[in-house]
Amino acid sequence: MSTIYTPITGEVIAEIPDASLLDVDAALDLATKTFESWRNLSASERGRILIKVGQIMRDRADEIAEIETLNTGKRLADTKREAIRAAECFEYYGGYADKITGTVVTVPGEFHAYTEREPYGVVVGIIPWNVPYFFAAKKIAPAIAFGNVSILKPAAETPLSALKLKDILVQAGVPSGVVQIITGGPEIGKKLVSDPRTKLVVFTGSDKSGAAVGSAAAAHFAPSALELGGKSAQLVFADADLNAALDGVVEGITGSCGQMCIAGSRLYIQESIAEEFIALLKERFANLTVGDPRDAATNVGPQVTKLQAEKTRQFIERAISDGGKLVASTPINLNQNVANGFYVQPSAFTDLPANSAILNEEIFGPVLAIATFTDEADAIAKAHDSLFGLAAGVWTTDSSRAHRLASELRVGNIWVNTYRILSDLMPFGGVGHSGYGREGGTDAVNLYTWTKSIWVSKSPGVPASYRK
Repeated sequence: MSTIYTPITGEVIAEIPDASLLDVDAALDLATKTFESWRNLSASERGRILIKVGQIMRDRADEIAEIETLNTGKRLADTKREAIRAAECFEYYGGYADKITGTVVTVPGEFHAYTEREPYGVVVGIIPWNVPYFFAAKKIAPAIAFGNVSILKPAAETPLSALKLKDILVQAGVPSGVVQIITGGPEIGKKLVSDPRTKLVVFTGSDKSGAAVGSAAAAHFAPSALELGGKSAQLVFADADLNAALDGVVEGITGSCGQMCIAGSRLYIQESIAEEFIALLKERFANLTVGDPRDAATNVGPQVTKLQAEKTRQFIERAISDGGKLVASTPINLNQNVANGFYVQPSAFTDLPANSAILNEEIFGPVLAIATFTDEADAIAKAHDSLFGLAAGVWTTDSSRAHRLASELRVGNIWVNTYRILSDLMPFGGVGHSGYGREGGTDAVNLYTWTKSIWVSKSPGVPASYRK
């Protein structure tokens, strides 16, 4: 049994039964048996079912947003936006389901050669605790749209919205066994990933966990896609619109209380404007409101778990012990109702040594490391000084520079004069310790299906050149 807390107050809000290893075995059996009937259902019919799921998700978006905020502590405005985006995910792939095509290849000789896309079968999706509802949709919708069956394991700390999504899928007419939600701890995920009945694994989480998942899947030759952590750089040039950049930098590190794989946790400012921009940042941080995410006046809610809040505080202490200078912070003045919640102080540091953990490790909290750069080459070099390669932000009014940096930066996602904007129409993923594989957009077809090559001879028999 998993005890579920709300990070808003620290109170228990649910007790959720954990699956056993026998439950996992039964789920894999059911999924395997269901696969043939689901893949043989017409793609158009699968698409209609997914679109109906999306419509119900829209109708219940307010309900889901309230559950998600209660379970994750994210601002209600954020969870409402994510609930709609999750619905859009099902609608998008519902429309895409019958648009997959193969290719005809004009090979030499008397042959009709063509390709078809085939679903893998049982697809296991494993998601973290920071964006549970949308990540559940992102793992399930494309998988089942293209004829696979899905087993989803949500994080043990935040399963509530994924379980609600399962109810919606049933309501929309998704057949039994096509989608299963399995709750529990790490041992459940290990069993799902290592079982040979699993034909594809799509994982979102930390780089260390991702390495273990990828290895376990590869042991039985199942492909995997790993969307892992980040230590993303925001580059602010002297010619940037500083007010716009300020908005993007602050939201990029304090949004979701910094619990984003794409958090812009490293800020590099061109030397000539560094003092001015840090002063703006200090003022903005001082005026943020940390508190109950259900309150419209709140800018920063709590961390999802007590453990994560403690970890973030330890990083802040390490920054100080490393000699970092605290240049911006947000006071926390909580009312009695939320005093026991998992809140941390948004903080920004300069003067950190190159080996500081704040500059190198993913924190998953609202902690910003600040340094300066001299020119484009220096900015690119400092952005690349990381094992991760998930995202970057570029702030400049020089369009040529923007395109140069977009070409040079070795990261999976780049925003120019904005940050943290996402859409299911675009692929998403990283390089290096940020993982491999791409979810979203048309790239999802390559992820959730494999290519079959077919040769039909127009002149039956083996060509003369192949005979002995």
